[in-house]
Amino acid sequence: MSSLAERFPRRTIGLAVLWAAAALTLAAGLVLPAVRVTRLRLVDETLSVLSGIGALWQDGAWPLAIVIALFSVAFPVAKLVLAAGLWFAPQRQRGLLHPLVAGAGKWSMLDVLVVAIVVASMQGGFLVRLQPAIGIYLFAASTLLATLLTRLIDRWQHQAETDRTP
Repeated sequence: MSSLAERFPRRTIGLAVLWAAAALTLAAGLVLPAVRVTRLRLVDETLSVLSGIGALWQDGAWPLAIVIALFSVAFPVAKLVLAAGLWFAPQRQRGLLHPLVAGAGKWSMLDVLVVAIVVASMQGGFLVRLQPAIGIYLFAASTLLATLLTRLIDRWQHQAETDRTP
């Protein structure tokens, strides 16, 4: 009935560092400028993921703002919380959490894809020019770190199940 943290105590520190790195890059990726928008070669504006969601909401594009908020904010946070839950949960609860974490891993780059599609759809040639900024790179790094984190936990979950099998 032990958790994976109890079963593999030496790996907990490394996973905690990885989890913290994923959380910090996610937070930075959401608040730091993700894209620089130049309109008519005169007006410059930088948008973070969060300020972009706010701008979409204010412009009346609330369905798009909700979709981006779900896939770019709520979903990545949920992945990190579920991964921590799976690592520290007792064995019987891991059976419930493991499919959720495995399912989240399959959708792991969707949040970055959503932001990339929005950026690409805003391209307007001469009228609008978009340049990626540090926030989008940190956001993508967070997704990759979270994917690595969930893969490692999944691997050790599988190892724990295999070791139990007679």
